[in-house]
Amino acid sequence: MRTIAIANLKGGVGKTTTSINLAYSLMSLGKKVLLIDLDPQCNSTRFFAKVNCTGQTVQDVLENPKQINHCIYRTKYKRIDIIRGSANENCSGEYQLQDAFENLEKEYDYCIIDTRPVFDSLTKNAFHVADIMLTPIKFDNYCRDNLALVEHFVNEFANEQMEWKIFANMVANGKAQRETMADLIGKHDYPIMDTCVSRSAVVDNALNLYKPVLKHRRFSCVAQDYLELAKELVEA
Repeated sequence: MRTIAIANLKGGVGKTTTSINLAYSLMSLGKKVLLIDLDPQCNSTRFFAKVNCTGQTVQDVLENPKQINHCIYRTKYKRIDIIRGSANENCSGEYQLQDAFENLEKEYDYCIIDTRPVFDSLTKNAFHVADIMLTPIKFDNYCRDNLALVEHFVNEFANEQMEWKIFANMVANGKAQRETMADLIGKHDYPIMDTCVSRSAVVDNALNLYKPVLKHRRFSCVAQDYLELAKELVEA
């Protein structure tokens, strides 16, 4: 199982949207996916699971890692399972998820972890189990400073095997964005992926309907962007 933590210390860059659409795109490629909602806002949970459903959440996993198999729920998509988020998520240690994975009985090709934009013990848990940390970015005035901060935490806390990958999200075909991207690649040598995800109203429309973009408008440009992102990660 390859674990991908979707992480950025800046809000509003599309972490949850990426988690949802990457999980579905991987499923469409024939992969079995476990999604872990490690963001107390629980937006991934609301998307894939019933809001008012009762049962165990990721908080139960953090409190008792051996219970992970009892905290996994099926979604309406046959190859996507979820460990639901909790508004009361808190964690005193950094290795609970690592311990939980050692007890995982079901086999998955990929685990996607949706994180919140705060570097705390919850995010550290994701760092310790991730094979890839995937950082969505928006090309704005704060992009460089934000990436420098993320890079610091990656160098300080990531496990030795983890790869850091960055992709441009909500991309418009503008001169300023092209210049920012050229600067990040040329001057800073950040690990930016080839695939970019376009800015499109199709994404918001799909979210409002609780549908992944690839299911809502399969042949739209942005749906194909997410599919290409998944393919690039699979082939990496």
